[in-house]
Amino acid sequence: MLDLDNTMSHQALGLTDFQVVEMYRSMVLARRVDDRMWALNRQGRVPFVVSVAGHEGTQVGAAFALDSDIDWSLPYYRDIAFNLALGLTPEDFFLSVFAKADDPASGGRQMPNHWSEPDRNIFSHSSVIATQFPHACGIGYRLKSLGSPGVVVVMSGEGATSEGDWHEAMNFAGIHKLPVIFLIQNNLYAISVPHDQEVAGSVADRAAGYGIRGIEVDGNDALAVYGVMAAAVERGRNGEGATLIEAKTYRFNAHTSDDDDKLYRTTEEVEMWRRRDPIERLRQYLIEARLLSESTEADIADEIDEVVSAAVAAAESAPDPADALSYVYANPITPQEAVTTLEEIPDGPEVNLITAVNRSLHDAMSRSRDVRVFGEDVADPKGGVFKATQGLTDEFGVERAFNAPLAESLIVGAAVGMAAAGGQPIAEIQFADFIHPAFDQIVSEAARLHYRSNGRWTCPLVIRVPYGGGIHGALYHSQSIEAFYAHVPGLKVVVPSTPADVLGLMRTAVDDPDPVMILEPKKLYRLATGPLPEDKNFMIPLGKAALRRMGDDLTIIAYGAMAHLAAEASDRLAESGIEARVLDLRSLRPLDWPSIQHAVTQTGKVLIVHEDNEFLGFGAEVAAQIGEKAFDWLVAPVQRYASPEVPAFPYAGGLETQIMPSVDGIVERATALAKY
Repeated sequence: MLDLDNTMSHQALGLTDFQVVEMYRSMVLARRVDDRMWALNRQGRVPFVVSVAGHEGTQVGAAFALDSDIDWSLPYYRDIAFNLALGLTPEDFFLSVFAKADDPASGGRQMPNHWSEPDRNIFSHSSVIATQFPHACGIGYRLKSLGSPGVVVVMSGEGATSEGDWHEAMNFAGIHKLPVIFLIQNNLYAISVPHDQEVAGSVADRAAGYGIRGIEVDGNDALAVYGVMAAAVERGRNGEGATLIEAKTYRFNAHTSDDDDKLYRTTEEVEMWRRRDPIERLRQYLIEARLLSESTEADIADEIDEVVSAAVAAAESAPDPADALSYVYANPITPQEAVTTLEEIPDGPEVNLITAVNRSLHDAMSRSRDVRVFGEDVADPKGGVFKATQGLTDEFGVERAFNAPLAESLIVGAAVGMAAAGGQPIAEIQFADFIHPAFDQIVSEAARLHYRSNGRWTCPLVIRVPYGGGIHGALYHSQSIEAFYAHVPGLKVVVPSTPADVLGLMRTAVDDPDPVMILEPKKLYRLATGPLPEDKNFMIPLGKAALRRMGDDLTIIAYGAMAHLAAEASDRLAESGIEARVLDLRSLRPLDWPSIQHAVTQTGKVLIVHEDNEFLGFGAEVAAQIGEKAFDWLVAPVQRYASPEVPAFPYAGGLETQIMPSVDGIVERATALAKY
């Protein structure tokens, strides 16, 4: 452990007398804020608090080594002292404690201590442990690619280092030599779990496995922390890569106001650590250096008490939030006009769907230098397992089209960070079946970022996902996941079924300020062909369905591969005198309800087709809305045709055929419905 207490003065660290006294002032301020916060909780004036007491040395020492004009911070919930040292005011903090409308972090939408301040490059934090680490890597990648001198510090307790996101981020930072500083505040307990049951060995020693420099420091010595932090910042600015700092410290109070720490640690242990109080340690240093007289100390205390009292009074009397419905999307879309005519066939060369994907990615990267495409196996010479990304690395360089480690949560999490820092990432998940490790990053992070920050952050990222069956992919290369993700407010989900769809939706998705998931039906990659528009301004709005066939006898509603099969089935039905209208939803969220309603009013009969399981599949939502909003127009019960109750498609061709909806199956069910 590095101990600078007896070997290096503040002058040797490059700190002025004024700066070191300001460090002390920041630490005392944080302690007073902490004390007042607990008092408010005991008085029943605030329901929940998270304590910083004991961590002030680590946090203030770290903050003083940063330049918030160029550096980024991803603090965790205990980082009160860190944020105050970066310039957040006590009133800012108490606005979050009281959950007020003017809370700069979330407008009262998140619990206290969920930091966010775009003006100081403090990225929004959620309650999910360790998701911030991939975000830090995405921000770091973006800064490095721009040639920025900025570094990124990302913080947590030692418990978070057991999470996969931490290890995935450490690996990515090591691979790319990112300017990221992992500051782990090891206070010996992950809530109640002691260090020896949480961490095997030393946190700092793990750095070597990722090619990163690791160092331990006495977290109760603010000057020592400043020293190692300043060195890590310099390494990052000089392009020498990431640093892992393990600061050994201790929290004096319970984990939160909902925790009883007497259940898992003794009073004697706590008192032993209180004798190592980081504030008292710096105070003694200042006294010995003749920088803190009794009068100066008293003045600081009086000034801080006045500031904290005023902050509490102002925050408590501030207006409460009243609007819980805003900022779900940065670009909310509510379709208004129904599609009543057939989708126009654009001019352009005939290509298949996978070629359209490839050319659309080339188009996106040509249109904006902020676009980055990455995922597993995407770089040349392979260019993706389906060749969707072939040629991107050769044309745009390995910095813009690159391979990611086999780590889906890292892929999406890094994309969140890139988007926060002004990028336009396009992340590829190789198969929909493998997206599940990224569920937290998609649902808890990307989809909720705009809402939880009260509209102050956007998340303009695209997630490309090949999905569905029909390629003998068996149980783990055939899944349909749209019902999971279309359920999530804040996320947009689209499913192209033609080459023109791919290009038009890709352009719109890349330009949209919200996260957009593009589900690409693998069965259509080489089966579906059509013109690829040459018009440089061709775009398809999100939330706009496509009418593929006209008909008055019934409506078939489908999307993806099933839209393609439904169009073929409609042609066959016409041969027997049944005119089936085919509405390709194309956009699941936002959903084009006006076009659905119009189709229902024209035919009165609806067959919904999708390849996901029927039970709680996306078709159930469409059917429910029809029943709720267009019941009077129905002349027959809404019918669904989807996969039966099996986990996913089997491998054997004959078994897959039994499960997957087919043209014959659509014709059979549509015929029966038409005769109802």
